[in-house]
Amino acid sequence: MIEAVTTLALTTALLLGSPGPAPLALAGVGASFGFKQGLGFLAGILLGLLVAISLVALGLGSLFEQFPTVKLIYQGIATAYLIYVAYKIASNTSGIEQRAGAAPSFKDGFILNLINPKAYAAFFSYFCKLYDPC
Repeated sequence: MIEAVTTLALTTALLLGSPGPAPLALAGVGASFGFKQGLGFLAGILLGLLVAISLVALGLGSLFEQFPTVKLIYQGIATAYLIYVAYKIASNTSGIEQRAGAAPSFKDGFILNLINPKAYAAFFSYFCKLYDPC
């Protein structure tokens, strides 16, 4: 039992202790647009995280094991979106002090965290250790 708890604590510390795409994006939005304009983005991130937790808790891993095609489709969509976001960041010519365009919206934060592989990895490991020692 001690070994399982230690493994869970270590996994949690590593996955949740390092910044992922959502906190880094939120920091960038806060620096570029300010606290108030970033609140919608934050709300989207939090709702996306809630949906990710719910999907994992409801057995998304089992679905992916039974239907590998669904997993591949999800991975393809997530990869394409992350490449799109990376391209937008890399091709952005404005600096932090230049606020080109509007702040990212609720929808942007929701999609970002909904397809965030790190969130799923963290919650898969948590639920795996909690309910069925893998």
